[in-house]
Amino acid sequence: MNTIEVKSKKIKVRGTGCFDPEDNSFGFTPFNEAPSTQKDVKSCVGGGKRWVTTGSDPSTMFTLKTKQSSPDQYADVLAQFNALTKDLKPKHPVQHPDRLRVVAENGLQCWLDEKEAELTVTSTLDLNLHFRNWQAELLRQVQLIVRRLPANDQFCKTINHIKKGGIK
Repeated sequence: MNTIEVKSKKIKVRGTGCFDPEDNSFGFTPFNEAPSTQKDVKSCVGGGKRWVTTGSDPSTMFTLKTKQSSPDQYADVLAQFNALTKDLKPKHPVQHPDRLRVVAENGLQCWLDEKEAELTVTSTLDLNLHFRNWQAELLRQVQLIVRRLPANDQFCKTINHIKKGGIK
């Protein structure tokens, strides 16, 4: 005959144990035994999570997570937020920001303002690290801008719109 061996997993539970010496019995009452306060839990890649609280006035809660070492923390958080809210429909059209960041890498940021048809570039150069080759580092950042911008869809759409005379 086949016998199936069932292994049980040990779980630590906090509580109060009482021993009654009169009848040699032991009783255990666990602490914090309550129903879950989260329902409809959804998670996404990157560590983000959305859930609905239980109670008299339920709320929708979000947690978004990004690594400190990430080159673009804003993009990581935005991707998680978009993934967690793709099934939510806005009641009014969403107003997009006037300025859109299109590059964010190692002290270099590029912001695109479609209404004004302007590209703002900010660069931070640590002279303590690059005191001898600051020119090479600055040239590297300029080359990075030239490589990254054509790869950005929003930047290409805006440039094509300007070429056609759309923004004045």
